Formats: sequence, structure tokens, C-alpha cells
Amino acid sequence: MEDYSQQEWGVEKKITVSVIVSVVTTIAAVAGVFSAFSARLDHVEQVAGLLTREQAAQQQVVIKVARIDERVAAMQEVLGEIKSELRGMRR
Repeated sequence: MEDYSQQEWGVEKKITVSVIVSVVTTIAAVAGVFSAFSARLDHVEQVAGLLTREQAAQQQVVIKVARIDERVAAMQEVLGEIKSELRGMRR
């Protein structure tokens, strides 16, 4: 029996240069695809971060507008009461 622990790795003579070139080319193509996916993912994460910040700013604007609406409604109610008191004073 052969002792496999002492055996060194090597390339057989049956493997042609074209096979080695195609394997290297395939590895390079896969690396290119993964780097493109990584770049796209980074871009999506950047856009998502911007949208999250914009959404937070929009929520603050919505809250401020709601508060203004409440104040306007309260002012209209007070103005209505003043009008009715003024009409009562005329009579």
C-alpha cells in the first residue's frame, strides 16, 4: 500500500494548458460576477439608507402638519365662539 500522507500534490501530464486556462478564466468570471453583485448590493444598501433618512424626515413633517391642523381647528372653534358672542351682543 502507498502512504498517502507523504504524497505531494501535482498536476498530471494529461491536463492540457487549455484546461488550465479555462479553469482560470472561469474562476476570474465568477470573481467578476461576485464583485458586480457586491457593488450592486452596496448601492442598494446606500439607497435604502437614504430612503430611511428621507422617511424619518417625512414623518417629522407629517407630525408637524398634524399639530398645525390641530391648532387651526382649535382656532376656528374659538373664532366660532367669538362670532356667536358678537352676534349675541348685537341683538
